[in-house]
Amino acid sequence: MSSTSTPPFHRLLSFYSNRSPHPDTQTIRLYDSLTGNLALGLDFPAALAIALGRHLFLSNTGFFSLNIHVPSVKTHKTLLDGLEVDEKRSYTASEMWGIAAPNGLQGRLDAVGLWALAADTKTGRLSGEDVRSFQEGRVLGVLEERRKGRGQVLPLWRGGPISVVGHSEEVKED
Repeated sequence: MSSTSTPPFHRLLSFYSNRSPHPDTQTIRLYDSLTGNLALGLDFPAALAIALGRHLFLSNTGFFSLNIHVPSVKTHKTLLDGLEVDEKRSYTASEMWGIAAPNGLQGRLDAVGLWALAADTKTGRLSGEDVRSFQEGRVLGVLEERRKGRGQVLPLWRGGPISVVGHSEEVKED
């Protein structure tokens, strides 16, 4: 998938499809979603619930299949489209909720979900750079790198692990 002609939402989904050991990297299998969520630092129950939700909501390869064919996923105004953010500042969850108001409830949920996943674990603030990379569909790779090791482990209330030791075993450093 060429990143210049690929919609940002499809670029986000490709984070999961590119994890597949199968040669068809345009299809996301449930296992790909689960391992991708774990690599983002989510605890197993949260990672599994989000993966199942994604596959139930986006499944497009047959009635009894949970696979997602990425190019066939319909895209629409998402990913905080049209919102102006300053890449040099950081935002709280409530600021993100307010900034996303023009995009309606879905935009607000995207904003708070992004904050929960990407905000700094020490300050609780989301960088403008992360918002911009989300809008461009490239934030998940950045987050995967950030979550390696023990410096930026998500807190439990944001979907992080109960045990930091278990987290470190799952998101191994290269």
